[in-house]
Amino acid sequence: MTLFKSILAGGLMSLSALTPAKAEEAQGEPLKFSIALPLSGPLAFSGQVQQAGWQTALAWINEQGGVDGRPMVADFYDDEYKVDLGVAGFKKAASAGDLVFAAGDGTPFVRAISPENNDTYRILMSATGFASDLVETDKYAYHFLPGPTYSDMIGALLNYIDDNKSGDAAPKVALVYSATEFGRDPLEHFRSHAAELNIDIVLEEETKWSGVDVTSSAIKLRNAAPDYVIFHGYAGNVWPEILKTAKDYGVQAKFMGTAYNSDPEMVKSVGEYVDGYLGVVPYMLNVDAVEGEYLNAVRTSLQSWEGKPYSGYANMGYVQSWLTALVLREAIGSTLDAGKDLNGPNLIGAINDLKDWDSKGIVGDVTFVNQRLPKAIIYKYNVSADSFSMEPATDLVTVAE
Repeated sequence: MTLFKSILAGGLMSLSALTPAKAEEAQGEPLKFSIALPLSGPLAFSGQVQQAGWQTALAWINEQGGVDGRPMVADFYDDEYKVDLGVAGFKKAASAGDLVFAAGDGTPFVRAISPENNDTYRILMSATGFASDLVETDKYAYHFLPGPTYSDMIGALLNYIDDNKSGDAAPKVALVYSATEFGRDPLEHFRSHAAELNIDIVLEEETKWSGVDVTSSAIKLRNAAPDYVIFHGYAGNVWPEILKTAKDYGVQAKFMGTAYNSDPEMVKSVGEYVDGYLGVVPYMLNVDAVEGEYLNAVRTSLQSWEGKPYSGYANMGYVQSWLTALVLREAIGSTLDAGKDLNGPNLIGAINDLKDWDSKGIVGDVTFVNQRLPKAIIYKYNVSADSFSMEPATDLVTVAE
């Protein structure tokens, strides 16, 4: 049984905790990663899927020979989505020496560790969050984002609305978002970009993350009579109930959402109410509809996942883990080929030097802009009592402002 297949058969196993190297070190020396994920607690469902993505991606890469014969090896640790645990795990891994890359479970972790990382550790980093300020490269000197920011996503939805308007009347849009830093993140860009496109914002509805009076929100949507409703700042919580209640109250709008509201499995779970929903995501998630060496490998790994029936669609976090691993292989390889040390400055330089790198089915050609990958696609979700499908409502487009 190959390593790739054994990881799939074993489910969420722990890869050994090794640590990386400099360019002049011996051939075959492991390239050491430290990856924090919420493997327990309320976000464990997300962390476990991301871990599975990392494990299958690294196994596949290592079966291809790793990077110049050196395996990419990750040490996973559970930070329960708590910043203090994430920071403690990072420091422990960094202090052990020779760490090539560290991944965090979200923007709060990155914000907490980046000042010290910039000054002291200088280790290449990434995370699962899409915060809009991650494009501030002086602030996040060694961080790269394998996707667009929340502002990029909101901009893509507004562009879609503008492209599909009929007549001269300004489209009317409502934004429903959570009272979290995550939820409020793209507000300023939402307002400014809507003004640029002559889109009329008829409602901004802020709700709690949980325990929401959805009736109140639905009544506000009915009174505002928007053409489109955008949900942002949630996961599988709150927004489905607001959508259902709003439709029961006669709201005729088209409903839209950003990435964490648009994972295929989560949208499918909402049921028939969500038919026609439009979601912006960073990657090609309809894996049966796209060909390419890397996406084919993702599809094979999903088809081989014991205990999880294959649906033809991929979880966003799973694909993000694969894409991040593949970008790392490219950046580490070019850094080694140049005879440079595997430190943060050299590795982030290699990522910034990627121009039209072929992601082979995952997200088209890759060029980082301000250390993030500003690509997105909007899917339309077709949901009935006994069927589910998703189809592209736009091409895969560059969404950098």
